[in-house]
Amino acid sequence: MPDRPNLFLIDGNNQMYRAYHAIRGLTGPDGKSTNAVYGFVTMLRKLIADHQPSYIAAAFDLAGPTFRSSLSADYKANRSPMPPDLIEQVALVHDACEAMGVRILTHTDYEADDVIATLATRAVGHGFDAAIVTGDKDFFQMVGGHVRVYNPRDEGAWFDAAAVEEKFGVRPDQVVDVLALMGDAIDNVKGVPGIGEKGARDLIAQHGSLDALLEQATAVPQKRYREALLAHAEDARQSRALVRLHCDVPVEDDIAALRYAGPDTRRCYELFARLGFKSLVTVYAPTAADVSRSYSTCGDVEDLQEIAARIRTAGGCALSVVTDGRPALETSLIGIALGLGEGRATYVPLAHTSLDACPNVSGRLLADVIGPLLADPAVGKTGHDLKAVTLVLEQHGLTLAGMRDDVMLASYVHDASSGGHALEPLALERLGYRAIDLETIRGKGVKALRMQDVAVEAMTTYACERAEMAMQLTGDLRTTLQDEGLTGIYEDFELALLPVLVAIERAGIHVDTRVLGALAVRMDGELEARSARIFEMAGTTFNINSPKQLSEVLFEKMQMPSLKRTGKARTASTAADVLEELAVSHDIAREILDWRAMQKLKGTYVDALPHLVHASTGRVHTTFNQAVAATGRLSSSDPNLQNIPIRTELGREIRGAFVAEDGHVLISADYSQIELRVLAHLAQEQSLIDAFSRGDDIHDQTSLKVFGTDSGLSRHELRRRSKIINYALLYGKTAFTLAKNIGVTQQAAQAFIDAYFAGYPSVRRYIDESIIRARDTGVVCTMFGRRRRVPELI
Repeated sequence: MPDRPNLFLIDGNNQMYRAYHAIRGLTGPDGKSTNAVYGFVTMLRKLIADHQPSYIAAAFDLAGPTFRSSLSADYKANRSPMPPDLIEQVALVHDACEAMGVRILTHTDYEADDVIATLATRAVGHGFDAAIVTGDKDFFQMVGGHVRVYNPRDEGAWFDAAAVEEKFGVRPDQVVDVLALMGDAIDNVKGVPGIGEKGARDLIAQHGSLDALLEQATAVPQKRYREALLAHAEDARQSRALVRLHCDVPVEDDIAALRYAGPDTRRCYELFARLGFKSLVTVYAPTAADVSRSYSTCGDVEDLQEIAARIRTAGGCALSVVTDGRPALETSLIGIALGLGEGRATYVPLAHTSLDACPNVSGRLLADVIGPLLADPAVGKTGHDLKAVTLVLEQHGLTLAGMRDDVMLASYVHDASSGGHALEPLALERLGYRAIDLETIRGKGVKALRMQDVAVEAMTTYACERAEMAMQLTGDLRTTLQDEGLTGIYEDFELALLPVLVAIERAGIHVDTRVLGALAVRMDGELEARSARIFEMAGTTFNINSPKQLSEVLFEKMQMPSLKRTGKARTASTAADVLEELAVSHDIAREILDWRAMQKLKGTYVDALPHLVHASTGRVHTTFNQAVAATGRLSSSDPNLQNIPIRTELGREIRGAFVAEDGHVLISADYSQIELRVLAHLAQEQSLIDAFSRGDDIHDQTSLKVFGTDSGLSRHELRRRSKIINYALLYGKTAFTLAKNIGVTQQAAQAFIDAYFAGYPSVRRYIDESIIRARDTGVVCTMFGRRRRVPELI
């Protein structure tokens, strides 16, 4: 016998209210509440994904009275009005349902519950299984045969007749009688006073039905129940009429119209984008399959020459390279995509090993035909992370000039605080386009294909899409930068810096691995000796690297005070700040801190750097990240060469391993007190300007203004404290932090702060005015116009 089709009927109001109360504080870009919509859509998507309904609909109440109002004038009179921020979401919930392919059902003079009961009954008559999606126990009266209730809360729960009896204590056909007895204060269903849910269940289970109970009311042994039943028999009957669901609502009798055909992706995307549901926008945004495009694969010299002619005529192109994923100076070039705009792009396969019919183009042919265009500064190039593209191409004998637009840098200049400037989220946010995920074409995990093993046809779409997205994003980002006055920062700073960073990364720096090898041996010995001292102090051996074992030794075995607890297990913390406090009175804590510092230096630099030496150049090539730091600074990675310590002897020894080639020297240069000089200029603090003009020691001047001439402190200590104060207050530190930094009370630290700003009043005014502007505008600007967004101040 074939399976019966299933019809899912959603209790729209019930699930909308549940979503509203489950998620709080969610608002859209316009500031209006969206919590009920998001929660409802999340429920609906999970329901569809988990149960694959053949047919589905959602029923909602309409405003105004229903037939029950004629049965009882005060029906639902006690119910609180719908919250205003939910009222404004009702239409959006309906829109979301319809966008998701779920039909909305309503009927005047009836509640949604009656519409659902009617359709469930009819569906069963047409050979369907019906599932009522709700958390409302009133629907238990409908369960039986081919009708079940499904509560989607948490992991979901199904209720057939047996489950209803187990949950509610009576059979489904007795549920309405129990509801009639117990009443419902919220809906103003009177019931019988003094009889609650348990009493109602017991009475109906014992007597079988409400009618039988009322007939035998005089025989009920409990006096309170007996008297209430005799006095309120009509209330019980009226309550039953109110809570009984009607199965004869004159709704459209066309179950076929409720067949689920899937979501309208365009409508979903537009709605969810408008509401700011970023995670859902990703799901429903259009892809390459939804838009008109012209992507092709270059197969021979004629194709390549035609591409070159088009690029020359257009005066520019977009680039996207496909590599094997290794660092830019080590990677293999698998292919290159060239975008011409208006949905046109071509992929040139260079090193594919897949069994496609399209052959690879030789590197020599690419260099002969496309190479001159890449090297021509008059032919503008657009792409994403053109620094990496340039380094990859150089590794394969191709020069890239004429870097006109880098959408990663343009996005970074627009909003350096956004946390990421990858091509895919930029396309989603600005173009409303969902790029093909790399996992889609190569798989994931251990089964993922190598890039060169991916089919050329699939890679053509992937690579061309990225070139085309860069081309499209350029216009949008250029307009944004122009409107915000950031074009100068973009062109004169970031784009101009690109070739400089390419040259620095390409050059790298020589590392004497013999120095590091000798240092590693010595550090191993010192770590072993330090470990022995720690074990002796602890009276036991343990894994110093294990926070759990270290915590047990310090706080359980040695009974040190536990200053902070972390994690779900609330384990006593062994973080650096905790150990620093313990080190004041416990030598083992200082030894552990020193051991950790040495081990970190050894692992991060002494052991790691020799493995990062490039096999061909014999040098270390770091990557300078131009679009990471929110402040506009560069950062360094793989390895991080900006963070090697200089104030410790070990740090200086590690730095000593970076050496010049024979016949060359390394030059180290640094601005003197650059932050304070910039501060003097921005704040127009005349005393600072005069001090710098005279060549005075600015820290000595600060010590005089803050501590006076008779502080009792040594000159060295005065200068140390003044230096800390100069930089601490510049970056907004409070008396609490300053007190810890210089080892004084908070009251003393506050006195120093007051004295500092009394001595430099223009600095105080500049800081205050900067904060006011930031609160008004949500941004702060450098003297050259670079912006940093600080929305948390608004």
